[in-house]
Amino acid sequence: MKKILLLTYGCNLDHSNIAYLVKDRLRPFEIKWGEIPRKVDPKRDVLFQYDVYDVNMEMNKRSGDVYFHQYLISEDHLSAFEYSLSKLNKGIHTRCHLDARGHFYVEIDNVEYSARTLIPLDKQSVYVFLDEDSFANTYIRSRLHLLPSELHHLIIDYNLSYEEQELKVKAWIQQILQQCYVTEV
Repeated sequence: MKKILLLTYGCNLDHSNIAYLVKDRLRPFEIKWGEIPRKVDPKRDVLFQYDVYDVNMEMNKRSGDVYFHQYLISEDHLSAFEYSLSKLNKGIHTRCHLDARGHFYVEIDNVEYSARTLIPLDKQSVYVFLDEDSFANTYIRSRLHLLPSELHHLIIDYNLSYEEQELKVKAWIQQILQQCYVTEV
């Protein structure tokens, strides 16, 4: 059985249409969280989750519960869902490993910041996004959509050591902090 997480990320995504597509195309195939049937229809052999990350935190709250659902679908069904999402003309859609989510916690000036990670299926990179787990993230997360798009997320090489990846995440968050205070003035 394939296990796939599809991530849609961007700024000011079309959440009403995303919600409609999830309800219309996925909900009929939802299974209870964590309860994968022992016998799986060979035509529906993809354990699937969908996640949305909107850089604009206010918009992101509209899709807050999307992640905590699992579906049993076919590869064709998944491709059709991706195609429907692509017609929204907003956001980037990336297939990721379902079981490869992680976090970075970095300290800058005695303050802890956090970011979540996802690994695309090709295992060439790690996608890093600011989360809401650390209290210190609240301010910068609320201003992230006002910053240049190259700061909205970070993509780092999968083959770097954990320590090297952590240094890149720290440098990225430092850039965000600098930009937040520049745009504030």
